[in-house]
Amino acid sequence: MPQSTGTAQREILKLSEALLLCQRELAQAHGNHEPLQEQVSVLRAQSETAQAVSAHLAQSLADQLSRTFWESQHPAPISWRRFIGSRWPWLKKFFGNEYAAAASVELEQIRLIEASPLFQSAWYLKHNADVARAGINPATHYLRSGAREGRDPGPDFSTRDYAARHPELGQDGINPLVHYVRSQSR
Repeated sequence: MPQSTGTAQREILKLSEALLLCQRELAQAHGNHEPLQEQVSVLRAQSETAQAVSAHLAQSLADQLSRTFWESQHPAPISWRRFIGSRWPWLKKFFGNEYAAAASVELEQIRLIEASPLFQSAWYLKHNADVARAGINPATHYLRSGAREGRDPGPDFSTRDYAARHPELGQDGINPLVHYVRSQSR
């Protein structure tokens, strides 16, 4: 019996030493972990700040691109066609008015897109960096090519899903968001 008691005590001593070693390693790991947690907190705060700055810059860029686009549409110089048409109205039929009508329809559709809560110009620029780099009005880009490329106007509208539910849009060349907004206003 005394031998088994001595063996048990040696085993207890070994386990106690192993437990003590584990406790020291755990304390060291906790000591190393705390500075890392502080670094993670600092990085999270910096990330949130960067995201806020990015959102503000994207919105500012979107506003400026829209403003520049609309300013470029208004005080157009009088073209020779408009001048002649204003002097001799009967000559207008020779110049054709298809371009002016198409431009007017496009401008009305751009206004419709910009006014829609489903179109978020800053979001569009953040998710389509090529549009931001090109300096194109986001609504104009979405109307002319973005929808055809399957890009979404904002997080709450899927161009591809809507086009899949309405296959007639592709045949008619109608912008999905314009179609949606017009169908909702009826």
